[in-house]
Amino acid sequence: MRPVFHRVPNNPLLTPASMPFPAAAVLNPGAAEQNGEIILLLRVENHAGYSSIYVARSRDGVTGWQIESEPILRYGQDRWRYEMWGCEDARVTYLPEEKRWYITYTAYSPRGAAVAIARSDDLVKAERIGLVFSPNNKDAALFPRRFDGRWAVLHRPDAGGIEHIWSAYSPDLVHWGEPHCVVPEGEGAAWDAVKVGAGPPPILTEHGWLLIYHGVKGYGGHLIYRVGVALLDKEKPYRMIARSANWVFQAEAPYELSGLVPNVVFPTGLLVRGDELWLYYGAADTYVCLATAKLADVLGTLRL
Repeated sequence: MRPVFHRVPNNPLLTPASMPFPAAAVLNPGAAEQNGEIILLLRVENHAGYSSIYVARSRDGVTGWQIESEPILRYGQDRWRYEMWGCEDARVTYLPEEKRWYITYTAYSPRGAAVAIARSDDLVKAERIGLVFSPNNKDAALFPRRFDGRWAVLHRPDAGGIEHIWSAYSPDLVHWGEPHCVVPEGEGAAWDAVKVGAGPPPILTEHGWLLIYHGVKGYGGHLIYRVGVALLDKEKPYRMIARSANWVFQAEAPYELSGLVPNVVFPTGLLVRGDELWLYYGAADTYVCLATAKLADVLGTLRL
């Protein structure tokens, strides 16, 4: 199978040694563009095992990263008991109507993994709104516009080991309802049959909303995380209209095959750069990496 995504030679872009403080892992970044810079919202795990979200900036999105010494979202704050154990795996979406950024992330506590949301005017400081979905739930990605007057989000609830991608709607980004199953797990021996989860926030194409997602399969007791693609209806994004039959990206490089969790590529940040897609991802739950692809090639994996 001809590769769709191509790793940049600079990978891994960021490692624990890149941080200006001790870190055990840096992974699963949200991505945005602001004032001529590329911004990554990094999940950084400390040596005690707890994660906070830090901001990194680069002019070219590959080199010269400037990393803030203090997190934009810190775990263990007194007012936010559902984040006692971690703030993890941020996705970031700019809402033109609101003229600000919204950050969806996993809030981890003794009560489980839940979905939380925060907002930011400048990606320097963030204001928490609170939980969006109760445990166990992860991988929330917000659409950048309303549908029939309501905001939409993708998320991945755990229904007793059944983990599909669902959608929900909200009039105010606080109260959410009208659930729909959007992308179900694959069937049988499929590459994504164990579970699926939304990657970066979807992007709008002429054919519909392009969603890059992760899928998981078990081999001999080990889970393998790969990347797939789906297309959602422009006006009713709970309707999946196409899906790649095969994965389009998998762990192959040494820094993806070996780390805290081997055989993992976990997509969370996506930028459109001309006719290219820049996919930022976590590798082996240890590093931050980048792979690029032509938008046309990614769409070509779908059965339209």
